Amino acid sequence: MDSRAMYNAASHLKSSVTWDNDWIHFGTGDEIKFDLIKNVIKDHLNESELLLIHLRTNSGQFSQRVIIETITPILGRENFQLWTVLMDKVIQFKKIGVLNLGQKK
Repeated sequence: MDSRAMYNAASHLKSSVTWDNDWIHFGTGDEIKFDLIKNVIKDHLNESELLLIHLRTNSGQFSQRVIIETITPILGRENFQLWTVLMDKVIQFKKIGVLNLGQKK
């Protein structure tokens, strides 16, 4: 799936996601809690390949083992989402340093 198709699919599916009520603070700048993020990704998305939905032109599929280094430049700076390849679970990251877990209804 190309970047635009991934972005459009995620935008369409977002309305069918049930979100947890609690936001998790992961920090911004030099205070980002990378261990927390790694554990949340591993526990919630638990797949070897993940979809990074960022912008129409730079969304893509990445291995879970490189996802942290892939998202590090935008953590706490931009809004983006990580989805499973089946697009049934998602983590929404906000530029204010919080994340939220969701899964398709």
